[in-house]
Amino acid sequence: MSRFQEKLELTHFVIFGSLPNMPTPINLKLMKVSLPGMAVTGITGAVIGAIMGGWLPIIGMALLGALIGNIVWVMGGQRFFLFIVIGVFLGAGLAILIGGLDAALLGAGAGGAIGGFVAVNMSMLKPGAF
Repeated sequence: MSRFQEKLELTHFVIFGSLPNMPTPINLKLMKVSLPGMAVTGITGAVIGAIMGGWLPIIGMALLGALIGNIVWVMGGQRFFLFIVIGVFLGAGLAILIGGLDAALLGAGAGGAIGGFVAVNMSMLKPGAF
């Protein structure tokens, strides 16, 4: 322990009358639970990064998407992700049926967006939501 840390702890003890609290450990169970949300938005971010081009955007967008997915999942967005995944599959399937394989990516994106909109509207129209 350095002299600075010793002085800092001593100062904290004198001012507050106790030693500072230890940092809380990371809750790994919460990370295991939110893994599906992190996967959905992480993969979406990686695809957006691939469209931007290069490895750095792929990694950066995937990490940002995983972070956003973790936050939304922890806040209770499981139904939201379920509707997005269903929308992706239905949109891609319909686009392949109508326009061939070239339209699959566009159909998946549009279906996921519509699935998200449906999930948000269903949660807003739920009685007692406000």
